[in-house]
Amino acid sequence: MIELALAFYLVFILPGRHLWRSIRPNDAPKRELTARYLESMRDIGLTLLVLLAICWWNGYSAADMGLSAPTAGAPLWCLVVAAVAMTALLVGGAIQTARMSPAKAKEALDKGADAGMPASAAELRLFLPLAVMIGGGWELLYRGFLLLVLTPYVGGWGAVAVSGLAYGAAHGYKNPKQFALSVASALLFATGYLLSGSLWWLMVIHIVLPLSGAVSMVQLRQRDFN
Repeated sequence: MIELALAFYLVFILPGRHLWRSIRPNDAPKRELTARYLESMRDIGLTLLVLLAICWWNGYSAADMGLSAPTAGAPLWCLVVAAVAMTALLVGGAIQTARMSPAKAKEALDKGADAGMPASAAELRLFLPLAVMIGGGWELLYRGFLLLVLTPYVGGWGAVAVSGLAYGAAHGYKNPKQFALSVASALLFATGYLLSGSLWWLMVIHIVLPLSGAVSMVQLRQRDFN
């Protein structure tokens, strides 16, 4: 079945590819950020097209994928709390960035460059749709789709474990701390979806978190430290 083929790709092939890329020796110069952003958008878009075909073929509804309108109960409250928290994060991040010392700013810029954050307004404009595709697309694929497909085979919590480990591994490997944090956050997001049954609030968090960091990086680069 095509849904199991996509699940296999998401659980094994995609994480394995990213892990291999992150640990193999590579002396080649890094490509421009815009090229890397466009490649990521292409990969996510193609995978989402496959998911769309699967949903059409199997008759999966928006509710099956965790996309019911959050009008009441836990989905609504989670969305409200997430929206308030992310708004506070954006405002607090802007204030903190404006007050950052030159030494701290340089350290933050170095970390941001290593993480592939945009370094200019032009790169930020391309990063905006990428963040939406990452936050919305991967939540839909790794939470909404994988839990739907895997639960009949391994149970709800088993699906949480598999999807969390796979998505954590898909972030690649830099060091034990980074890898552990990636897996832990992926498990938390999968648990949040299992308990709430809604993806909307997770999408808000997943979209705003990278955007907050990207805006801070551009804001820092526009400051005059002389």
